[in-house]
Amino acid sequence: MTEEYDVIVVGSGVGGATVAREMVRTGRKVLLLERGGRFNMMGVSFTMGVMLRRFGMTLSREGNHVTFADNYGGASNLAAGCAFPPPASVFAPFGIDLREEAEDARKDMRIGKLPDELVGAANLRLLDAANAAGYHWEKLDNFIDSGACLAGCGDCMLGCKTGAKWTARVYGDEAVRLGAVLRLYAGVTEVIVENGRAIGVRGKRLGRSFEYFGRLVVLSAGMDNTHILRRAGIREAGLGFCCDWLQFVGGMIPGITSIGSNPMTVGTFEHYESDGMVVVPVFPNWAQFLVMLGMMGPSHLLKFTDFWKYTGIMVKIRDETAGEIHEGLSFTKTITATDRKKLDKGIGIIRHILREAGAREDSILALKPSGAHPAATCRIGEVVDTNLETRIRNLHCCDASVLPSALGAPLMWTLAALGKRLSKHLDRRLDSP
Repeated sequence: MTEEYDVIVVGSGVGGATVAREMVRTGRKVLLLERGGRFNMMGVSFTMGVMLRRFGMTLSREGNHVTFADNYGGASNLAAGCAFPPPASVFAPFGIDLREEAEDARKDMRIGKLPDELVGAANLRLLDAANAAGYHWEKLDNFIDSGACLAGCGDCMLGCKTGAKWTARVYGDEAVRLGAVLRLYAGVTEVIVENGRAIGVRGKRLGRSFEYFGRLVVLSAGMDNTHILRRAGIREAGLGFCCDWLQFVGGMIPGITSIGSNPMTVGTFEHYESDGMVVVPVFPNWAQFLVMLGMMGPSHLLKFTDFWKYTGIMVKIRDETAGEIHEGLSFTKTITATDRKKLDKGIGIIRHILREAGAREDSILALKPSGAHPAATCRIGEVVDTNLETRIRNLHCCDASVLPSALGAPLMWTLAALGKRLSKHLDRRLDSP
């Protein structure tokens, strides 16, 4: 395994798959490594468990739930399909402008609004209720091909069984077709560093040790970035992180439920800049609902029989940078007083909308908060520079870990734009002496 690549990409989520695809399109020799496998059974509850570490049951030392992906394509397989553009307010302080790359990604991801029949009756009724309550809801952009999407499905977060939803696998598969080498079940444990430069990676694949060598190394492995960087001497990695705390709130509205409605196809981002939150209709599936009730205590399990009656809305916030990634899958992460205040404000808005839509107050249920987007462990300006390079030359990071703060909104459009921007830099680096 002494063959040298131009670029070694560790991790096949949106950031890593984008870099692999962009680099191979410019004629570069690319190796894409993924610690997980490729699970292809989509649209069932089992899918979510298989694609997440510990079957989705990763808890902080404080008992707070945060999900970490572990499969080819990463968490993009389980995304709702909602497209949120890279927020200038997050990147402008660092002189990073992603507008050009975001527009390029928009075309690739086929971002647009869905027709009413795919949005679903429940979502349209919530949209009307929200606007009647004085909020400014509208149809939201999605990266879903309306021609391939099934009306009444709504299983986006269980993996899209028709292929209508864009995922990182689209870029990863294209990279492979164009000549990139993909190795699944390849867990990278360390970067090979020589004279202050990254020259390759080491790890294990199916029980056997490997070494791969490359001119450039890009870490896009989420939580594993922290462990790899710390072994390379970058101890500040993983000190503080974000996870976009969210909370689902459901109510029983006569005549509708969330079942069969595509999640997050309507809603509002009007609270984003002012309050650091987004409010959109989405609710967990029956298996998630059961687990979440159990986490709230045995007495709440009795509510499971009413699952099919609920229509749900979610608040997601820009949480404070806090906590730490420890060894293995251990981490600390609290819900700060500021985080709790944002969540409570969002829950108040949701209660207002649900009541306007016809839900009785005594039917409204707020589930326990959980974290959906582990991010900001290798922050721009602290662990990586504005070109996403660490202090070890030729070693870069490109995934949610580089976000300078919580995004508090869907990540995929932003990560694709970051991957395209980094690829331009890497291409110039490879051409330089």
